[in-house]
Amino acid sequence: MGWLHSTIPPGVCLIEEPNAEDREHLSALSIGHFILAGISLLGAAPVLFYGAAGAKLLEELGGDLTMAMGDLPSQPGAGPLAGSPDAMLQELGTLLTVGIVSWVAVSVLAAIHLVVVGVMIRRRGWWTFCYLTGWGECLMFPFGTILGIFTIIVLGRPSVKRLFGLDHTLR
Repeated sequence: MGWLHSTIPPGVCLIEEPNAEDREHLSALSIGHFILAGISLLGAAPVLFYGAAGAKLLEELGGDLTMAMGDLPSQPGAGPLAGSPDAMLQELGTLLTVGIVSWVAVSVLAAIHLVVVGVMIRRRGWWTFCYLTGWGECLMFPFGTILGIFTIIVLGRPSVKRLFGLDHTLR
């Protein structure tokens, strides 16, 4: 029956106060977000390199490739093989360009997003934004997954929520 009785007097709230360890963990999370932003930008470098190489290859082989393709049997105006080899080569170049630009744009936007989260963790603001970003980072395997899990764990502590100005006391 001893486990039913609490040694805490009635009316007393247990509030976990922020400590130096919480501040240290938040500082490490902030730095981790800046590093992941740099890794995100580095992820765009190979796409730019191979995309530029592919574009150069299409430019160099343009006439030879269309000559090698010859006349393709197709019905005019129907299906993916409709049109001349030159038009198909042009569409391939357009597809390559759109893919490269999209990949680089997503990488740059992810890097900006991660820098904003790092700054907001350092300033102790936008707790919900930072917390939800932690969940999204779990999809960025492997480094984002590790950082996302630690972000969720650290930002979920009541003492850290108090540092962010969220007053979650037990009542």
